[in-house]
Amino acid sequence: MRDQMLKSVRTLAAFLPMLVLAQPVAAQQAAHREGSWEFSLGGGATYLATDFATYMGSGGFANGGVTPGRFVPGGVVRLGYNIDKHLGFSGGAGIGAGSGVTYLTPFGDFTYTINLNAPTSPFFTGGTQFTRITGNDRVTHPVWGARAGLGVRHMLSSNLALRVEARMGFEHYAEMPGSKNAYNPVLTLGISYFSAGRTPPVVVAPPPCPVCIARVDTVWRTAPAPAPLTIVLRDTLVLEGVNFDFDSSALTPESHWVLDRVAQELLKPEWVNTRWEIAGHTSSIGTDEYNMALSQRRAEAVRAYLVSHGVPNTRLTPKGYGETSPKYPNDSEGRNWRNRRVELRRIK
Repeated sequence: MRDQMLKSVRTLAAFLPMLVLAQPVAAQQAAHREGSWEFSLGGGATYLATDFATYMGSGGFANGGVTPGRFVPGGVVRLGYNIDKHLGFSGGAGIGAGSGVTYLTPFGDFTYTINLNAPTSPFFTGGTQFTRITGNDRVTHPVWGARAGLGVRHMLSSNLALRVEARMGFEHYAEMPGSKNAYNPVLTLGISYFSAGRTPPVVVAPPPCPVCIARVDTVWRTAPAPAPLTIVLRDTLVLEGVNFDFDSSALTPESHWVLDRVAQELLKPEWVNTRWEIAGHTSSIGTDEYNMALSQRRAEAVRAYLVSHGVPNTRLTPKGYGETSPKYPNDSEGRNWRNRRVELRRIK
């Protein structure tokens, strides 16, 4: 019997290299096996507990009443379904034979796998089993049975895995003397084939939203009288229509019309949770220190105007940059009125 078991294991081991070569090595890497069916076929041996082996001989199952060998070779077939990468269930049957006795063990299991999508995935299993034993014109089976075990799958290709499992069977036989309980460990080595699992959802990137586009817009007054004005808020809005008196942080009357529209836009629902920096800039006339202070005062003047029109103070941060960030070249005397500007920059 032991020779039969070893022969079965050697035959399976000789078959494994052909299965590995059937698929490229790259295919052994992680896949999505949620929702897949798993068909397993394997072989191994059951080690009979002392009381149970004695019962098999004295009970008339063994030829001539001889106790059968402790190792019983056999095979197992299983069909399971993997609900997700952790949970699954399966049903199948094991069959073994020795000393004229045949063991048929139908079972049902639940399985918890660490990560079914990994190249190597340990798992735990538990369920119920009932071993039907026949031989010498006699049949017996347990009143109840259970099983628990652990194992590991190692992917050989995208669909094939080597499956090694060790488990313990717990069964109660009313005909057995003594405790009537049988505890028989089983070790199996086999191959699992996975069907295609559920296709993972395709994540489609949404179209760019307005606040995600890095864009600079410019707004200015183009008519002596108020005219319809559309303001598009992006990351940066250059308020070239916002002007100040010379060498002053006082807003000119023309600036009010532009800032009124900016305040209305900032109060719209899509912008109420955003924060903005009000950046003040000057030309290069004057000293660096003076221009830095002047640009700060101008940025604060714009914030004060927007706050007076309902924009929360906490959403606006004034910052002066002086002459450090010119947009246009200055002439030899540092004069270029287009560098005297205020910008609205989204910071959150």
